[in-house]
Amino acid sequence: MKRTNVMLTDSQHALLANMARREGRTLGEKIRDAIDKLYVPKDSVDKKREVALLAYQEGFISLGKLSEALGLDPFSARDYLKAKGIKLRTLDKEEIGEDLKNA
Repeated sequence: MKRTNVMLTDSQHALLANMARREGRTLGEKIRDAIDKLYVPKDSVDKKREVALLAYQEGFISLGKLSEALGLDPFSARDYLKAKGIKLRTLDKEEIGEDLKNA
């Protein structure tokens, strides 16, 4: 790894520091993730995974649908989320009912 100094505005630093703290990560990890997401070329499988993860985080798809999109079983999908530093969403009664209806 190479060390680089980056100047951030006060609001950028506060935003990243708060996000990192909530996720149990470092500021450097958040910055490296942002660079990877923006500048590292991705193949179609990586893009599909990224879209599925965003959809899961925003509540548009369930863990089951996420696991299908990732090509994993639900238990492995949970491990994948944990490795990525993404918290599992908890479903309320209505969401559970909808999932059962759609199953």
